[in-house]
Amino acid sequence: MNARRRRRLADLGFFALLGLIALLTWAGLTYHSVRLEDQVRKTRQQLAQRDVSHLNAYLGQLLQNVDLSLKSLLDAGHQVYSPAAWTTQLDYALRNAPYLRSISVINDSGSVIASTTADNVGMVPDLTDYLPHTRTVTAMLRIGSAHAGRDLASGTATSDARSATPDLGFIPVIRGINQGDGGSLTLLATLNMDYLLRILDDFQTNPSDRISLLRQDGSRLLDTAPIDDAQLREEQALVGRWRAGEYNTTQTSDGADQTRLLTSSMLNTRLPIAVASFTDLDQVLTEAKAESRNQALIVLPLVLLGIGGVLAGYLFFRRAGLHERALRRETEARQRLLESALNASANAVVITGTDATIEWVNPAFGALTGFSTADALGRKPKELVNSGQQTAAYYESLWNTILKGQVWRGELVNRRKDGSLYDEAITITPIRNTDGRISHFVAVKEEITARKAAQAELEGAHARLQTVVDSFPGAVVMEDTEGRITLLNERVFGLLGIPRGDQYGVGQPMEELTFAAGMQTADEAGFVARLDALRAAGTSTFGEEIQLKDERWLERDFVPIRSGERLLGYLRIYHDVTPRKKHEQALSLLASTDPLTGTLNRRTFLDKVELELARIQRYSRPGALVMLDLDHFKQVNDEHGHAAGDAVLKHFVDVVSDTLRDTDTLGRLGGEEFGILLPETSSQRAVELCERIRLRIQDTSITKEDGSMIRVTVSIGVTSLHAAGGNAEQALARADDQLYRAKNQGRNRVAHSDLA
Repeated sequence: MNARRRRRLADLGFFALLGLIALLTWAGLTYHSVRLEDQVRKTRQQLAQRDVSHLNAYLGQLLQNVDLSLKSLLDAGHQVYSPAAWTTQLDYALRNAPYLRSISVINDSGSVIASTTADNVGMVPDLTDYLPHTRTVTAMLRIGSAHAGRDLASGTATSDARSATPDLGFIPVIRGINQGDGGSLTLLATLNMDYLLRILDDFQTNPSDRISLLRQDGSRLLDTAPIDDAQLREEQALVGRWRAGEYNTTQTSDGADQTRLLTSSMLNTRLPIAVASFTDLDQVLTEAKAESRNQALIVLPLVLLGIGGVLAGYLFFRRAGLHERALRRETEARQRLLESALNASANAVVITGTDATIEWVNPAFGALTGFSTADALGRKPKELVNSGQQTAAYYESLWNTILKGQVWRGELVNRRKDGSLYDEAITITPIRNTDGRISHFVAVKEEITARKAAQAELEGAHARLQTVVDSFPGAVVMEDTEGRITLLNERVFGLLGIPRGDQYGVGQPMEELTFAAGMQTADEAGFVARLDALRAAGTSTFGEEIQLKDERWLERDFVPIRSGERLLGYLRIYHDVTPRKKHEQALSLLASTDPLTGTLNRRTFLDKVELELARIQRYSRPGALVMLDLDHFKQVNDEHGHAAGDAVLKHFVDVVSDTLRDTDTLGRLGGEEFGILLPETSSQRAVELCERIRLRIQDTSITKEDGSMIRVTVSIGVTSLHAAGGNAEQALARADDQLYRAKNQGRNRVAHSDLA
């Protein structure tokens, strides 16, 4: 038998097996459908019996409550003959019985003497149709027929067995008591049909089901749906069973267009009322059949999918041999390709076993070490290229890493076959087999002798540069274009007031150092923003002055570092220029102040007046200018000497300065003449201030070393500053005119004029 015939027989057997699987699946689904319908039928019957039994028990409890309520009323009121008293008791009982519509009291003449519904009083209801039948008053609850209407006064008995439950109706029940010679009493209560219908609706499982409440004689009290002829006949048959003592019934009937399940249960023999339930089995079975179809729609695709999967698997394994052979050829070709690539690699590649025995090397290994492939195979690297430059601990760390399955990278100094040493960078990668165990190590070697020499030269150049930077008299900081520190000296920390820390070392972000330095300056935000602007501009800037919080001054040079057109980074150089800055400030102070009194000199004072006049012209704000002159100051110098005169001038300045505001300006115009600039001040306020100054000068004195006293007075002239008042010299001339008015009027007084 050749291979093709064997494959055909195998195909025939396989497809026969698939057909048998499909046949068994169909048979199983059919059997499952029949079993499901039977189970659903039985389950629905059990549910109907349970629901009818529960409904029966619920209605029985309800009627028992009605019976107990009526009995309690009769027991408590059998001696009460007042209709008003009866009405009060009946109203109270009705409030606690939501299932009752009304309660009425009937005397032994059959007339209603009291009722919760006033229209019922005086009626003579017919009590002959109540079950169980009795001709005398009895202490037993009896059930009347269903009535349409609101209450006894408007109610009409429903006699048609086919009539549906009325929209508004009630069911009357009575209970009596024999009082002997005093006659008898009967209580008639009307059950609220809406309340009973809600109870039946709660037990209705499907909208197509029907639940009826019947008396033992077959008269219908209420139902949840209209009745048809077949159901009417079934109800009449139930009456016969009840009379024969068969109170609980369950049966299935097949109609022309419907299969029904009839379930009934009578409450008890003393209370002839029963519950009948009609269930549409066709609908229930239709749902079961639909469920079977749904399950079949789920199972059949799965079966077909399984058959398809088996078929696909069969075809797959049938072709597996061909595919495996093709894959083997492809794998062999890939291995030859990889081996060719490794052989062509410029880096040496060595494959060893877990015991470090060399199993394969590429030609680059021979070019690097001088050992041929024949020299290397079967030997260990330490037998060939070990130079003795690495310690035993170094190799121990290497082996610990690769035996854990981790890649090891490092540098070694090895020896060639001719004895010369060379540096190599090596990467050793563990290789795992299909079991997950390490089976080989692959080492890739690259000679780095030239690179190491270049690196050593670069490190030397960097060391020389660092020595120059460390010896530089200022602070030097260099950063690259990525914002990392590449060079700095120790003077950076002392000059910028930054504590030494690892976060400011080479390779760290320059941002940290910039913010730390900015916190030491008088303008932190401006310091950082200026550096950002300098980087963005990329131009050199020299001699920028920076004030520190400790009152020192630094000068900064900012220089971009370029190699041709390529930007490499930025250089910052800081110098401490505090002595020069203080000298400049001292010169500026000397040029603008009076050396004796420390007030502004005439030129600087007039500059201040010019600035204030410009502000007044722009904003139209008030201002005043004052000139002061010490009276008879020449006599002070002549009588007490120039030293005393200088003391008087200083005393005068102290008194005036103590009286002025922070915004006011005092200046010495020459000799014993002074000026005061009063911004935001009206002429009246200026005169008031000058009067205070005049009085304080008049009331104070200077004590000389010999104990004698020197007293002086002052004459003051005041003029207002306004937009049309000319320049500073003109304003000063107006104040001077007022000063001479004060002198001419006897001195030691204030003269003023609001207009030039």
